[in-house]
Amino acid sequence: MLVFVEAGIAGTGLSALAWAVEHGIDVGLVSTDPDRYAAAPAGDLLPTLADRGRIFRSADTDTEALDAGLADWVRASDTPHGVVSIGDRNLPFAAALANELGVPFHPAEAIAVLRDKRLAREHYAALDIRSPRWAAVHDVSDALALFATVGGPIVLKNVKGSGSLDVLLCRTEEEVRAHHATLIAPGRYLGGELMAEEFVTGPLYSVETVVDNGRCVTLGITDRQLGPRPHFCEVSYTFPAAVPHADADEMVGAVEACAKHFELTQGFLHSEFILTPEGPVLVEVNARLGGGLLALMMDDCLTVSCWELLCRSALGERLPDVAPTGQYASTVTVYPAEIGIVTDLPDRAAIEESPFVTSVVWSAGIGDEVYPPRDHRGAICQIRTRAGSASLSYNAALAAARDVRVTLAS
Repeated sequence: MLVFVEAGIAGTGLSALAWAVEHGIDVGLVSTDPDRYAAAPAGDLLPTLADRGRIFRSADTDTEALDAGLADWVRASDTPHGVVSIGDRNLPFAAALANELGVPFHPAEAIAVLRDKRLAREHYAALDIRSPRWAAVHDVSDALALFATVGGPIVLKNVKGSGSLDVLLCRTEEEVRAHHATLIAPGRYLGGELMAEEFVTGPLYSVETVVDNGRCVTLGITDRQLGPRPHFCEVSYTFPAAVPHADADEMVGAVEACAKHFELTQGFLHSEFILTPEGPVLVEVNARLGGGLLALMMDDCLTVSCWELLCRSALGERLPDVAPTGQYASTVTVYPAEIGIVTDLPDRAAIEESPFVTSVVWSAGIGDEVYPPRDHRGAICQIRTRAGSASLSYNAALAAARDVRVTLAS
């Protein structure tokens, strides 16, 4: 059985699982609340999975502690086993399950390091990979000390996290104090501790990689645009992106060095870099597929589906050769100009029929609260486009986004 540990509420939803079902793979879903995926893409598969006994309700998929009977439930399927985790927060659980079953997955020790941005930076330094100066933050004085050391802006962030959560730019000492007070409040993602790092400015890119029996296969590079400071909310991205050859080679080389160092032999990596005049600066290596609609965008532009690479990698199968198709894909995430409750939505069909639009994923409905871009949770929708050039794809997504006008109540 190919076991999916949770899925996405919005974005791609159960699309990877649906691909596996369509291609005759025996699949199962482990979730604390499977019903929450009913309205997600491909959520109509849930009744079929339930009828086949292919849903396992877990007590907690956010830790490495496995439920009693879970491994036996997988083994009873008497089909090839594998484990898939698309979301960051479920990686430790998935790694523990894969280890119990003896199937390919990123090592639990490597996942633990890469999910703690402080520990990861120590390893990047040992590998002589350029990354921002940083400091652990036990109280505000630690953050102020780094601010004084670097002589300028710093970023305060949760050492654990994804989706632009718990990250704030501090341009003055007053902002250091204010943003520290905001971030020490309860409710940080996974209860992570805080760190501070030197603010490195420049275009943001990510390298998309799949590791095939220890061999890193670069699928392409994604560019990304961020919303207004002090937040670091991603508002759009395009795949594949053109990057100067020397910079691309350095980024790919850094990913390959990390994969070798952490003994990553099978699975996806999503690695983010800031491009500076001195060269690429590594922000983080994520031991997973990129989030949002990135997998679908890569499907638009590659000869092999990301879902096929994901599933076959998890099953330990040899991966097919992958090449670009010559197409480009973009996603623009639409946010309102001000916070409010949605009382009316635009004509969805008209938005979805805009030129070059391939899909629109609506994350907000009537009665939902939305807000300007500070993290992914305040969004109205995501618009995905495909075209024969990067600029055409990106501009088409922007044009469609301008037609998304919602009515809000304060």
